[in-house]
Amino acid sequence: MPKALNIMFTKKALLGDHNVCFYDSLEEKQRVLFSNLKAGLDKGCAAVYVATEENVKQLKSEMKKFGLKLEDPKKLRITSSQQMYIPDGEFHVDRVVDNFMSVLDESLDNGFDGMFVSSDVSKVFDYMTRKGKVEEWLKCERELGRTVQFPAEGICAYTKKQVISANQVFLKLIQAHKNTVNAKKLEFVDNEKICIQVVMEKLDGILGKESSELIFRFLEKRFSIPRIKILPQIVEFSQCLELLFGDGAITIEKHILKELHNKTGIEYAGSKCLKKRSKS
Repeated sequence: MPKALNIMFTKKALLGDHNVCFYDSLEEKQRVLFSNLKAGLDKGCAAVYVATEENVKQLKSEMKKFGLKLEDPKKLRITSSQQMYIPDGEFHVDRVVDNFMSVLDESLDNGFDGMFVSSDVSKVFDYMTRKGKVEEWLKCERELGRTVQFPAEGICAYTKKQVISANQVFLKLIQAHKNTVNAKKLEFVDNEKICIQVVMEKLDGILGKESSELIFRFLEKRFSIPRIKILPQIVEFSQCLELLFGDGAITIEKHILKELHNKTGIEYAGSKCLKKRSKS
């Protein structure tokens, strides 16, 4: 990785942030997750790589090529997603949080300033999807977001295929994470800020600036949705658009979703809107 990109990544990767990335290939995934490990080590923190089904010997070889040193397991440890999330085949949110808190406590006891975690959660997410427990998984992501308010930072990695035509999941994942790391550009995208920016730009472009401003005032006064809280209340925002514009809201939502996907480095499938609508 070019030195300038490494410096920028290290600058943006901050303790207290719970981040997400969506990748196309093993190369993309490793570039993001290994960069995160290096950023943590450079900041005097312990680093943890949560692997999926990767061959550990090959993984260590790729880490060494990237410039990561594996001699001290206290500095950089490799564990499995099964061990951290579903050790006995059962998933419990509280236990997952406890597992990560235990590793953080151990890192602090060993004299590190914090903990950086790079976690490929793609296989665990597939498992939870098959079990019909996506909402429970999303709850876990929100809880882990609260956990990293301690001296910890993490990046959760999903494949792009897992969200490319699942807009509800995509939106809930960016709600649960501070930043999205664009896997192609290796850039941090502030999810809340980009959501506000995209919504404002699209409403201005489609309806005109004055009409857009009136809508924001209406949303805040009638539904208590200020523009700075659009991302946490994105589904409620969608319902308000439907109330105001009926079926016309679908066009607005598609423009917003397409740009949100673009900003986070994901192809937009264009098949669904922000929420399911019942057929009349």
